[in-house]
Amino acid sequence: MKKSTVHLFVFDTMSDWEYGYLVAGINNPQFQKTPGKFKVKTVALSDEPITTMGGLRVTPDIALGKLKPSGSVMLVLPGGIAWDKQKN
Repeated sequence: MKKSTVHLFVFDTMSDWEYGYLVAGINNPQFQKTPGKFKVKTVALSDEPITTMGGLRVTPDIALGKLKPSGSVMLVLPGGIAWDKQKN
């Protein structure tokens, strides 16, 4: 079975707590009707590592400019300070 990709947009000051249950649910076969159907990949404005509001350092899997809509079943946009400052 081919896995469908759910992309999580990551950025400096991203709110760590907003995507936790979603990512855990997608990656845990116990919560899936068809286990193994989905995978989560991170996407950011660039390939450079970002730092979340909680201080976690995340290296994106792909830059947003390289993401093709047909390669993603969902794009998750968590909150964070960057939205308020119009940096995203």
